[in-house]
Amino acid sequence: MYKIFILIFVMHVVAGFFLQSKKISKLKREKKRYLFLHVGIYTLFFIVFSPILLELTMLQGLVYSLVNGVLHLVVDYVTGKFKTMYIDKTNLKYKITTVIDYTLHVSILIITYLLLFKDSLIQWN
Repeated sequence: MYKIFILIFVMHVVAGFFLQSKKISKLKREKKRYLFLHVGIYTLFFIVFSPILLELTMLQGLVYSLVNGVLHLVVDYVTGKFKTMYIDKTNLKYKITTVIDYTLHVSILIITYLLLFKDSLIQWN
């Protein structure tokens, strides 16, 4: 079961950080089109790789990816507003917001997997 959680975590890191340029990272807080671009890249990555890595069917991977894409958009929009208020990255409030953002993303990915595919966990044990 831990294998699935590690895979979800790694997928989030790749989709949310490695596939995002510094420009998108900065501007997604200021302009909605960059937020949508970020979430689109993130969601597309999950659409392609969740069936392969998480052993889901194509339909399950699509549903999982789209649900999490929408939730990712909401979390990034809200936490982006706070990060904009605390623009100085050395500010403690900025760092706390970043930790909350990251924790929310990973928690949501795991919870949606458990809710949608709890029967799939049997194969991972």
